[in-house]
Amino acid sequence: MRKLFTLFFITLPFINFSQIDTKKNTDSIISENTFVKFRDTTDLKVYLKTDIKYSSSAADTRKEAQSATGTLGMKFEKGYLFGSAVFTIHSQNEQITTTDDSERKLFGTSLLLPQNSSSNISNFELHLGANSFYKRKKYSELTGNDFYKFMHTWLQPIGCQIIWRVNNTVWEKSQITVPVTISSFSVDMAYRILDVKMDNFGDDRVKLIFSVGYNSRRLGGDYGLDENSSLRYLFLGSDKLAFNGLKITTRLEVSKFYGQIDLTSFSKKDNIKGFSGDQAVITIGIRADLGLATKKLN
Repeated sequence: MRKLFTLFFITLPFINFSQIDTKKNTDSIISENTFVKFRDTTDLKVYLKTDIKYSSSAADTRKEAQSATGTLGMKFEKGYLFGSAVFTIHSQNEQITTTDDSERKLFGTSLLLPQNSSSNISNFELHLGANSFYKRKKYSELTGNDFYKFMHTWLQPIGCQIIWRVNNTVWEKSQITVPVTISSFSVDMAYRILDVKMDNFGDDRVKLIFSVGYNSRRLGGDYGLDENSSLRYLFLGSDKLAFNGLKITTRLEVSKFYGQIDLTSFSKKDNIKGFSGDQAVITIGIRADLGLATKKLN
């Protein structure tokens, strides 16, 4: 944890950098009665992205089942679209290890929370999404029939996101060591329940976001080799390499700080302790993004 706090203080000066100025372009003219209206596009904004976060499985409080990570990468925003690509530069756990021959829950939790161990820069995350597909307008500015006004009010806060993450780590048990690659993929639909500006804090906002979607895990590396089929039962009690499930997320953002609860549901038939059935992961973190100048080329 000492390293994590050191990383926090290194990135702290970046927190209050303001976003770069943008110039809006108007959309093509759309009829007032058109059902869908896209939001105004803006010039591309690029950031140096840093993220420090702490995550823990609600079902396992051991240090090895917890994640304290620092990431570094690039982020962009363009109109209602956003995305980022980041690498892990610090992790609390170098590998997941136990001397208990009967232990399986620890490795199930590692599968649930794959970023809880790291081989540093070999851990990668790609994030793409849309805040909304609707043009942000005040209700008094809306034109058209009442049905359009109603749909605009309720659908404007809806967005979506795709997250793909690859984590490389090492599982060790009973002096048996195997490199493991965990690939995670999720597709979520999100709804902004609350999105307001904070008084006297510039552009800082308070957001409450609810999302639900598909979630998956894929196990690879040496762990996934055919010759290690019997070895897989030693760690998880299952030979299975692919898992699909659902995820429900509630996220609260206050300026650069955020807290998040993820509820996952993977098939109980797999019977993997710390992973199968309904599980909860709690995360707190801080973002410190540094705006970078960009120029549109003619």
